[in-house]
Amino acid sequence: MAISGNEQERVLIERIVAGDEHAFSVLFFNYLPVLQSFAVKFSKSDEDAEEIIQESFLRIWLNRDKLLDVINIKAYLYKYVSNECLTYLRRKLKEDKVIDRFREKQPNSSDVTSESIHLNEITRIINVAVDQLPSQRKKIYQLSRQEGKTIPEIAELLDISQNTVKNALVIALKAIRNHLDQHGIVFVLPLAGYFLKIN
Repeated sequence: MAISGNEQERVLIERIVAGDEHAFSVLFFNYLPVLQSFAVKFSKSDEDAEEIIQESFLRIWLNRDKLLDVINIKAYLYKYVSNECLTYLRRKLKEDKVIDRFREKQPNSSDVTSESIHLNEITRIINVAVDQLPSQRKKIYQLSRQEGKTIPEIAELLDISQNTVKNALVIALKAIRNHLDQHGIVFVLPLAGYFLKIN
């Protein structure tokens, strides 16, 4: 008897819940086209849509234990992406307000980007946020960003699992973003490319 698509997907979900990254990649690429199309329509930007999808799937991975209770996986994924789209919109509105306030004070600087406006302040605030991380998470972050080590290298160096390294980097990123948000600064960093490099 042939296995139905729903049964195949249920097996895939069970593997993901057990921590199978390959199964998660299969799920990701199965639904990427429709989810990315949805995110592009919302954000009007391929780059921002990619960021939204990356953030959504990282959250899904970190909460993968909940997948066993999901009946409609497509609707579940859309819910995560929709929530991330709303978060993107709030960040975008806040960023626009910050830039508008700066331009009011500097009328001749209308072509200055948000990155150049806030570069020094962002660097200072990120450093403060990193200093506040628990010791192991701080070490993992510094090995990744300051020494350029990959996740497998960090895992071997610290004698911990690669999943532990990934989760620590994701949580560190969230802490940094929250710290920036508290200071009224929005600085979106590419998740997979910037923080979660895997060679």
